[in-house]
Amino acid sequence: MFACHVGSKLVSLCRPAGDRGMLSYRFGGPDALELSYPEPGRQASAAFTVKSVPLIGGGETTVAFKRGAYTYTVYSKVARAADGSTPEFEDGVIVARRGKVISRLRCADGGEGFREPMGAVAVK
Repeated sequence: MFACHVGSKLVSLCRPAGDRGMLSYRFGGPDALELSYPEPGRQASAAFTVKSVPLIGGGETTVAFKRGAYTYTVYSKVARAADGSTPEFEDGVIVARRGKVISRLRCADGGEGFREPMGAVAVK
């Protein structure tokens, strides 16, 4: 559903084929998964939060989840560039601790945005 490179690591949101309600987040390098949510074999205690916000010349879609004191937000944004007509694309992940942003990782490869509509996604 979403994947991009952040340095030598990969951020991804995946779901099993045919299951629009199930979602999983993965972050890590090719040989070492650093974070998986929900953890393998467990269901998430709360749903992912999906938001779409229209912007002049584009919009932003976010998918977020909480894990302890941390909130992880995967985003895809399209907006007008400074020239007013050229579109700018930005994808990445934001990590906040108790509401304060501690890390903003932009996709090095520009990302491809969300590959399908996110409206029906929730983990229960």
